[in-house]
Amino acid sequence: MAGQMRIGFVATLVLAGTLANALAQIAAPTPAVSPKEGKRPAWFAGRPAEGAPIGPAFDNVRRALEALTPEQRKRFADNLVRWANLSPEEKKALRDKEEVRKKLVEQETDAAIQESGLQLEGDRREQFIKRYGEGRRLIEEQLRKEMGEKRKPLVRELVNRLRTEFATEGTPAVSSPGNDVVAPVAPATPAKN
Repeated sequence: MAGQMRIGFVATLVLAGTLANALAQIAAPTPAVSPKEGKRPAWFAGRPAEGAPIGPAFDNVRRALEALTPEQRKRFADNLVRWANLSPEEKKALRDKEEVRKKLVEQETDAAIQESGLQLEGDRREQFIKRYGEGRRLIEEQLRKEMGEKRKPLVRELVNRLRTEFATEGTPAVSSPGNDVVAPVAPATPAKN
């Protein structure tokens, strides 16, 4: 789960970086409405003003943002703020980490193509790479779920074992809901007459 969130965060940061680069490459268009009238210019609302320079990078980013669900847009906005607040060193570290991840994915994809024995070029190669990536994501997600399910009882067992190990006679372990282990009880001593 944490790994999945980390990947989502890095992907969002990469998208945010792409958005920032696309917006930086586009010259600031002339507002369609004067700011004195109190209305947002057309380009700000996602509709380009007449004569405003629009590049393919801007269109791709706009389409990607429009395709997000409201929850994803909120998460994107939150991550964009987080990205803006990162120091240059932290941004560089995240970019470097993402670059290493991309190279690893590329190596694994090339190995899969080689292992398949297929000689793919152009569009067919791109289709294979896309399908392989989608399949790998599904496999990784399934493995994360399975590992989480296997981890739960093992962690519960570990906690119960540690509870009995660290419980002392003076301070009995407190049983929490859902646990089958009963706190150890001090042996009974015979009553003196």
